[in-house]
Amino acid sequence: MTALYNYSTGTVSVASGGTTVTGTTVIWTDGNVKPGDILQIGNYQTIITDVTDFTHLVIPPWGGGAQTSVAYKIWQVSPQRFAGAGAMQDVGKLVGALNTSGFFVFVNINQTVPDPSLGDDGQYAFQPTTGKTWAKVGGVWSYLGVNKAFNLRGAYDNAATYSYGDVQTTSGSSYIYINETPSAGHAAPNVTYWQLLASIGATGNTGPTGAGYGGTSTTSLAIGTGSKVFTTQAGLAYTNGARVRATATAGATGWLEGVVTYSGTTLTITSDKVSGSGTGTAWTFNVAGQPGAGDVVAANNGTEFTASTFATNLGLVRGSVGHIPGDTTGSAPTTGEIGQRIQTILAGTLSTTNTAVNCGSITLTPGNWDVSAAVIFNAASGATTGTDWWDILSTVSTPSTAAGNAIDGATYHDRLASVADHSGVHTHAPWRMTVTVNTVVYCHAMATFSAGTGYGVSGTLGAVRAS
Repeated sequence: MTALYNYSTGTVSVASGGTTVTGTTVIWTDGNVKPGDILQIGNYQTIITDVTDFTHLVIPPWGGGAQTSVAYKIWQVSPQRFAGAGAMQDVGKLVGALNTSGFFVFVNINQTVPDPSLGDDGQYAFQPTTGKTWAKVGGVWSYLGVNKAFNLRGAYDNAATYSYGDVQTTSGSSYIYINETPSAGHAAPNVTYWQLLASIGATGNTGPTGAGYGGTSTTSLAIGTGSKVFTTQAGLAYTNGARVRATATAGATGWLEGVVTYSGTTLTITSDKVSGSGTGTAWTFNVAGQPGAGDVVAANNGTEFTASTFATNLGLVRGSVGHIPGDTTGSAPTTGEIGQRIQTILAGTLSTTNTAVNCGSITLTPGNWDVSAAVIFNAASGATTGTDWWDILSTVSTPSTAAGNAIDGATYHDRLASVADHSGVHTHAPWRMTVTVNTVVYCHAMATFSAGTGYGVSGTLGAVRAS
């Protein structure tokens, strides 16, 4: 058989006829002691009617005489220890808690109002998904509004959807969304949707002026390199190791600069760069930049360089005044370079008298070009008899020897008495053309003849880039 459970930790004291038992080093929790358990001291027993707290019990008047700090046993036989009794007691506590004012009835997400059969007057209903809250008054649920924590959304986004309790910022002020219906595209301060939560603050006062650069000195010093000690104002912003330029405003023209040390009213510049000369008696100071590796001073006009080495490093060709050196390597100018040459061999047949033909062309890219040609007329046979020979250089593609179509406004023309088996050459001196787009130059030729098969045209058409 299983023995009865009991609790006997610590000691107890009780007065003769007393109804309060006081424990020492006891822990009379709900599990250790319950009303209905039996208290035994010595050979005397009594029922426990209540548990006041962890160290005090209530019993009927004690008949076992006064007891002080004595051993005891609590026989754990209370009816409340049975499952049914304990459960009913817990249920009773729960029901009591549920019937208190302030208890919440939760509203399901698919409901718009609380179930009217639930809750008592003074109790509340709450829908967690929306934050809506109701109170039951006179047996009816009364809507109180939305009770929802702030949801910080950052800067306002016109395309975003906002819900009740969302907080956004617009132009430095914060607004809370107050409409029960979520929406987008309603910018603050639209009062239908937004309530001002915190307005942007006013611009604060200008703070005190901090330490600055600048500064002046009346120390008399010569412009030059080396250590230069100036007396100046205290409280300037220069720090040791900064680079400072001292510019003379009286007594000399020029400046000196270098790395400084600064303390109190003493500014010492280790000068390593100067311009001008003389002894300055008044100075102004400014921060200077660290010189680059080239260490070039504009006032020296490039005298820091060895001219021949500098020109070679830059790929320049040096020449004397009035002379431009040429290329002694035999390398021809390439496309786009000055001196670039383009050329074509002319070829044409003048088989019909007084009818112009195109004998060849070249294409000029944008730039300045000197265009020239040598046009050669050869009788096709000894029986050809002619009197006139024409040609022009033109940007018009249709063959013609009209002067108005020529690039230089002139028609090259030979006239002879009727002659057989004649050959001749027209030489076009270089003519400067400026073109901004790709331009084709044509050579058109024509001959007048009365017998034979006509003339053949040969020669060259070319251009040299001037720039």
